[in-house]
Amino acid sequence: MEFTRVNFRPSFFTDRPIELLRDGELAATAFRYETGVAGLKVQNKYCSMVVLPYMGQQIWFAEFCGKNLTQKSIFDMPQATTKFGDNYGALLLHCGLNNINGPGEGDEPYPMHGELPFANYPETYAGIGRDEKGTYLAVGGTFVYRNSQEYHWAYSPELRLYEGSTLAEMHIEIENRRNAPLDYLFMCHMNWLAVEGSHIVYSAPHDKEHIQVSPTELGGDSPRAVAIREYGKRLAEDPTIGDVLDSKTQVYDPEMCVNMRYKADEAGWAHAMQVMPDGDACYVGFRTRELPYALRWYCRTGDEDAIGIALPTTGTNHGTAYQRAHGHYNTLQPHEKDHLRFNFGYLNAADAAHMAQHIEHILER
Repeated sequence: MEFTRVNFRPSFFTDRPIELLRDGELAATAFRYETGVAGLKVQNKYCSMVVLPYMGQQIWFAEFCGKNLTQKSIFDMPQATTKFGDNYGALLLHCGLNNINGPGEGDEPYPMHGELPFANYPETYAGIGRDEKGTYLAVGGTFVYRNSQEYHWAYSPELRLYEGSTLAEMHIEIENRRNAPLDYLFMCHMNWLAVEGSHIVYSAPHDKEHIQVSPTELGGDSPRAVAIREYGKRLAEDPTIGDVLDSKTQVYDPEMCVNMRYKADEAGWAHAMQVMPDGDACYVGFRTRELPYALRWYCRTGDEDAIGIALPTTGTNHGTAYQRAHGHYNTLQPHEKDHLRFNFGYLNAADAAHMAQHIEHILER
């Protein structure tokens, strides 16, 4: 395996785009949004993404084969803030590691989705690598979290985009740097464009043991609150009614979460797709050894239109006290490392049909 690494700094990102590296169809270009946020455009023949290297290594935007498959939101560009709801339009956000959702019963206040969504990475890089699968462009960095007498861990994500591929890979290393065990939580929040008429295909058994709806409760008797409360009851009774996106019969305003435990194939991978009306698909695959669950998230308000097909996670959408009570975390011994893996991207109609067959075989095993 070969890898040529280029370290970069915030000063490289200006109003005038600068190509940092290129190798054939693979390229990385640094630029700065009007809001002052640094963006790194990475691309191959079929895919173009914008990574925010100093804002949580979020993937703000992604286009596959000319299709913008990023969630519809009210933000046309990333905002220079770390307040979660004031800057929410990305395709992908890293969440964790001390917490992964909003505080629940028994929790002290903590940042929404943890420390990672807006983490500042002092160590960042891009590079060209070559391995048995081919030549790839990588973007990554390391964020170190310290809290006296409690936490000291390092989180190092690396996005890889291979030549000629419509799928991207995420390789993550988590290191416990303390002399005490680390219980960590993780979730990747991938927010695809919700396409009307699409159907979701996934390798979680379609029963209540593996699928548990977490109904949204707004409180009060406003038409909005009543609508999502009533639909939440229907969805909890039969979660499969959410497998086909139909804005006329479904209510996802402001949002709805479904907790799912997936089955893996013989290689240890689970799979999920949003198959669009033309037969092509948005795809997520993840390794279940470290990430046994995946959260499905809907948000279809008119102003927002998004679906988290499968958010790979160690647990569920509940608060940290709940996760701990139910053992929904991974444990690293002193100075031990963990490696997380998931893939995401686009499948043409033929590849999506082949993946649907593979998922069917997993469920039949």
